[in-house]
Amino acid sequence: MEPTAQENEPPSGTSPPSPRRVLVEVLGVFALATALCAAFWQLRGVVPLIGKNLHALIAAVFLYVPTALLLRRREDFVAYGLTMRPLGKGVAVFLGGVGVVFPLFAVGFYLYYQVVCGVAVGRVMLPRGLVAQCRSWVGSWRRVHPRLPGEFAQLALAQLLVVALPEEYFFRGYVQTRLEAVWPSSRRLLGSPVGLPLLVASALFALGHLLVDFNGLRLAVFFPALVFGWMRGATGSIVAGVLFHAASNLISEVLHGFFF
Repeated sequence: MEPTAQENEPPSGTSPPSPRRVLVEVLGVFALATALCAAFWQLRGVVPLIGKNLHALIAAVFLYVPTALLLRRREDFVAYGLTMRPLGKGVAVFLGGVGVVFPLFAVGFYLYYQVVCGVAVGRVMLPRGLVAQCRSWVGSWRRVHPRLPGEFAQLALAQLLVVALPEEYFFRGYVQTRLEAVWPSSRRLLGSPVGLPLLVASALFALGHLLVDFNGLRLAVFFPALVFGWMRGATGSIVAGVLFHAASNLISEVLHGFFF
């Protein structure tokens, strides 16, 4: 039997914890995972072993912390989206998202760097790295060099297994599902429940990125997180979100490689 939308609801038990207790748990788990990832990030240049395995260590945090909780409570991982079923629907939602979002992203990418950078450079205060990137972009449309990043297959596999899977499992699988027990979503958008769980999980996703490397531009991941979360609710699985998350990172890498 294929899972239904009910599998996106928080797991039920004989004596479910209060919404306040669940919220405290989620925020505590988020704080712990973020603190560990931030510590690894800060130590990457000091401890060579951490520097060489930084992304694997961060992935391990996102995979281990919620798994330890679910195993201790003997909960069903399927209820947290950790299932391939319904695979066909997940792949279809992923492909639909690619067809709708990626063309818009490509246009937005061009407009941001060509228009916003063209206006901003030399006129407003920007992070040094962004200024350098903007200056290398402005006027470079005619110098585009379509090419894939080196070792693209390895990069794609890393994005899928080391970045997208752990982050989707943690934020859309664990966090978003648990928040449904705090603020049950009463509205639906194209078959997916939408409400505070989606918004808060996406905000925590963006905040976590900011607190790890203190780059304000990282807050922009709030917007794709809304898409990842919608896919989680629409399919009852994190499969579509994992695929779309990895593909989003890859398309960003490819577009930057065209111009920088």
